[in-house]
This record gives sequence, C-alpha cells and structure tokens, in this order.
Amino acid sequence: MMDTSLLERLRGQGALFSTDPSGTNVDSFGDPAREAAAALTGRVVAPRSSLGLVVLRGKDHRDLLQRISTNEINTLKAGEGTLTAFLNPRGRIVDLVHAVADEDHLLLITSAGNGKRIHEWIDSFIFREDVTVEESSEVTLMGLFGPAAGPLLEKLTGLANLEVLRTACHQDVRLNQMRLRIIRTFPLAGSGFLTLVASEDAPTLWEALVGAGAVPAGEQALERLRVDAGVPGLGHELSEDHNPWEAALDQAISLTKGCYTGQEVVARLNTYKKVQRRLAGLVLDGQEIPKVGSQIFQALRPAGHVTSSAPSPRDGKPIALTFLTLPHPPLGARVEVDSGGTRLAGRTRALPFLS
Repeated sequence: MMDTSLLERLRGQGALFSTDPSGTNVDSFGDPAREAAAALTGRVVAPRSSLGLVVLRGKDHRDLLQRISTNEINTLKAGEGTLTAFLNPRGRIVDLVHAVADEDHLLLITSAGNGKRIHEWIDSFIFREDVTVEESSEVTLMGLFGPAAGPLLEKLTGLANLEVLRTACHQDVRLNQMRLRIIRTFPLAGSGFLTLVASEDAPTLWEALVGAGAVPAGEQALERLRVDAGVPGLGHELSEDHNPWEAALDQAISLTKGCYTGQEVVARLNTYKKVQRRLAGLVLDGQEIPKVGSQIFQALRPAGHVTSSAPSPRDGKPIALTFLTLPHPPLGARVEVDSGGTRLAGRTRALPFLS
C-alpha cells in the first residue's frame, strides 16, 4: 500500500488513480503522451508501489533461490544483483524478478501485482531449509527513467557513476537524513533506476525528485515506454505460454549453474536449437492501436500475434511487441495484423524501438 501522505501529495499534483483493488496505482498525471515524451529527452519519476517486494532471510535463503530460479545467485556480493526468472516445471515463465543482494538477505522485486504469488511460489519449495519469506510493506518504491535520470540522482546524492551499475545492483546513501537505496532497473527511455525509501520518507523524496526537475508520470506513460524499450511485461510476454528464450531473457539465464525448476527444458531448447519464436517489434501504419492477441500475417501466412501494443512515445504512432515464428521475416518485412476484423499494415522492427 502507498503511504497516505504520499497519496495526498500525488493527488495535489493532479494524479489520476486506477480502479485496481488498492486504489493506489497512478494511471497518469493528466497527459500520458506528454509524460512519456518527457522521459525521452529528460527524466520522469513514477510511483512504483504496484511492484511486489519479497524478502528472503535465513542461512539457506541463497541456496534455495539458486535451486528454483534461472540465474546465478550464490556468487552475488552485497550491493550486487541480477535478473532471475521463476519457471514452472515445463520451463514456462512465472515471473522475472530483480534479485538484490545484501549481507544477510535478498530482496526480490517482482512484476506489478505479483508479490503475493511469488511469496507463495517460494514458500511451496521450503521444507526443512532455514528460510523465511515475507512481503515488505514498510518501504516505498519509485522509478526514475530517461537519459537525465542518473545525472539527477548523482546531483542530489553526491554519488558518481550510477550509469555503470548493472541491472539489479544498488548503492545506499543518505539524503537529507533519509536512508535511500538506488537500484538499477530496466532502461525505459534509455535509462532506469528504482529508489527504495522508508514509507514515512516517501513524500519528502518525491518532492526532492520533482523539485530537481523530474516530471511526474503514471502507469500509462510507463507502459508506452516499456513497449518502446522492448521490455517483456507480466501477462503479456511474461506468462506460462512462453519460455525465457522466446521472451529474450538471455541475461537472466545461467547455462553453467546446476539444476533449477524448468532447467532441463531451458537447456534442451538451447542445446538443440529448438526455440520456435522470439520477441520482436512491429511498427504499424496509420493510427489504430492493434488489439492484444491480434493475429499477424506475413506473405499470407500466420507469423505470430500481438502481445503488447501502445502509441509510440516519440510520435504517437502504433507500436507493438510480438513473438514471431522463427526464422523471423527479415527486419523491415511487411506484415498485416488482423485486429478485430480490421486489417492493419505494418512492418517488423528490431528491439528496442528507441535504438
């Protein structure tokens, strides 16, 4: 849940809230197109309380995560981190998380709305291991995105070289008596950071970031930036319909660690070149945004379906993500999308769109 004081602060700045059960997801600050465009050349700040925070402790907590997720966990040092995925026994995606390492615990940042499921998923693997799992509710996450996000944080905190941090690595600092953690995240609009602070300090941090020039942004703007960056999203590209190779989660997979849930399937797909689809982009002609699930055709043959779609943050034109059947049509190849009976013309595109 979002801190009440922060909620009031956001309302005062024009935040429009969604109708989700918590009522605390900010849809926008009135103009999603302007908010997304602001990230491309500057920086935006967005509430990220929808992301799940799961904490693992106990002497066996790293060994457990090593055995049930796709990436190398045991070698992480305090301050380091990595992306890692949870898979079902068939090698299909349950979620992609940031694993953030401390001396005595791991913080997992899950996809939006998925904290409870990941908590329960991990619990189901605990038998006699010395591991405790809990969801954290006393801290608040915010996201800072855009090419000027790192310089803004460096100016506020006195830290240096934040841009060289790898995804899920972090630095801790004090800012006006606040204990602040800065975590590298997905490069929406070219660069991204998460800030983690005690919930009671969240309104002060928000004001500091906005006062330093960050433009407030909501979920609609972040969704445009996510699609533009080619970042897989839960329920779209991250689902139990897809394996991690298809979703381009290569950096979240270790091919040298021991067994983990779904590992045999993942290894076999890689070794025998059995991956049948791969994440790619589409740019559509015209102005109509294709519906998620729409069938894609190339030379009259089915080639995939739309998994995410949004207006481009640059020019508002329709862009989409899809899993194209391998071998891909050549990048730039003409395709047609059947969106609710309407045929939309477009072309395939390498990801990310912002490249």
